[in-house]
Amino acid sequence: MAIGPASVSEPTEEIDTGRLEDASPRRVLLIVLAIVAATEIVPFHYSFISMSVRLIGPDFPSAGSQLAWLNTLYALVGGVAVPVAGKLSDMVGKKRVILVCLLLSTIGSAVDALTHSWTVLLVGRALQGLAFPVLAISYGLIRDLVPRRMVAVAIAVAGGGTGVGAVLGPLAGGALTDHYSWRSLFWFCTLYSVVTGLLMLLLVPETRLRVRSRLDYLGTVLLGAGIALVLVYLSRGSDWGWGRGTSLAWLIGGLVLLVLFYAWETRAPDPIMSPALLRSSRLRSLLVWAFLLNVCTQGLSYLLGYLAEGPGGAQGEALKQQVAVGAAQQAAQQSGAPLASIQQFFTINGELPGLNLTLFQFTVRILLVMSVLYVLVAPLTGWSATRFGLRLPAAACAFFFGLGSLLLYYFHGSTLQLALCALPLGVGAGIFLGTVPNMLIEAVPQEQQGASAGMYGVFGSFGSATATAVAAAVMAAHPLVLHVSTPGQESDTKLQSGALAQLSTETAYTQLFLIFAGVAVVGLVIGLLMRQYRKPATGGLQS
Repeated sequence: MAIGPASVSEPTEEIDTGRLEDASPRRVLLIVLAIVAATEIVPFHYSFISMSVRLIGPDFPSAGSQLAWLNTLYALVGGVAVPVAGKLSDMVGKKRVILVCLLLSTIGSAVDALTHSWTVLLVGRALQGLAFPVLAISYGLIRDLVPRRMVAVAIAVAGGGTGVGAVLGPLAGGALTDHYSWRSLFWFCTLYSVVTGLLMLLLVPETRLRVRSRLDYLGTVLLGAGIALVLVYLSRGSDWGWGRGTSLAWLIGGLVLLVLFYAWETRAPDPIMSPALLRSSRLRSLLVWAFLLNVCTQGLSYLLGYLAEGPGGAQGEALKQQVAVGAAQQAAQQSGAPLASIQQFFTINGELPGLNLTLFQFTVRILLVMSVLYVLVAPLTGWSATRFGLRLPAAACAFFFGLGSLLLYYFHGSTLQLALCALPLGVGAGIFLGTVPNMLIEAVPQEQQGASAGMYGVFGSFGSATATAVAAAVMAAHPLVLHVSTPGQESDTKLQSGALAQLSTETAYTQLFLIFAGVAVVGLVIGLLMRQYRKPATGGLQS
């Protein structure tokens, strides 16, 4: 991967996109806020399902172990839709595509709120996934409309604003599920999408930018199918077995299709994205860096949630004792021996970390502070980019993620420790949200903004799925173990079911924190080598 200096073109002639150069700051702010509000539906979709799966399951007994598909399907449809919707947004208008995505997502939310069929529930969840492209396309819309001097800061504000939904989701979801059923979460998404869609329709003008092109149908099929197969492998590999032939077939098939997609795009008359742009060192280094930082973001968020809400301390020990006694009782029934005589031989091995916080407590005590940091740091990053460039923020982002990972490696035994260690992660996330969209704008021509944002969305989806897959694999390798020490023999059995089956030992967490710290170090090195982003950000004037 070449990360040397890219050739810098002369400032391109300004394209008429309907930029509001003479608009008042108030109108510009309202437009940006309306766009940001629309993007918040995506973190709502993620957080609501994460917190409601345990409530949905009893109403759909036929689903069995397939509940994980509620998240897998959302990520799958979203990952495939992003590049296609991004290309369409360049062709027919970004606002129009955003509104269509919101409409289809709203229908999906309403379907899930009403249905009593597991199959229909999955269909609705797939329709919800079509909201995912809104995130990628929104940055291009802001680039087209906001006065050039304000683009970098406005983009950073939009990036930081998306972190708010990650906190508001658990707060709103907790309040709704405390008083109503899980269906209220989908009704909330339905009403929220309607309101924000109307705000977009009334307050946000459409960009005038249009790219004369035709949709590359073969490229779309190859790209969509390739992304889908790889994401299925990353999402379900831990359940199916990473090395099993039937699992690897998904990965290998997906990679082959993606290679065929690239080969076709070099010959296609109207490619989804210019192969020359894909080969540019500026965009390539950005995509690799963003993939690594998405791994850190998703992986650390995953671990924080597990640590905060998992049973630990006295509650964890009581739970382990309860499971050991249950195993001893089963053995006593089978052997006919008195329980008191064999109970001492059954123990659960492995230290169980966790802070026993509810989702609401986790949100208020830890995520809320991180959200404030997102909102404050992201605009500051955009402002500094217009003066000092984006290379140092990219390196700083990776540094803070690495610092937070190392701190968590040593200190994660109390709520206060977790909250303090989360502070550098909040700073890193704020820099990330303020840096990535601005780097993308500086890397690509305005007429390919939507398609390029779609390609970034693909790499982001791969990064998030990779983080979850790595975490699941390491946790599965360090389970709690039922140890039986009877006179003359000893045996260890991995817990396959019950209250402790999905929990891992302290070793799994410490190893994962080190892994994500290592990923951050690689991101730091790549960030420092991004010499293409040394110059002050121009808001996309040079591409």
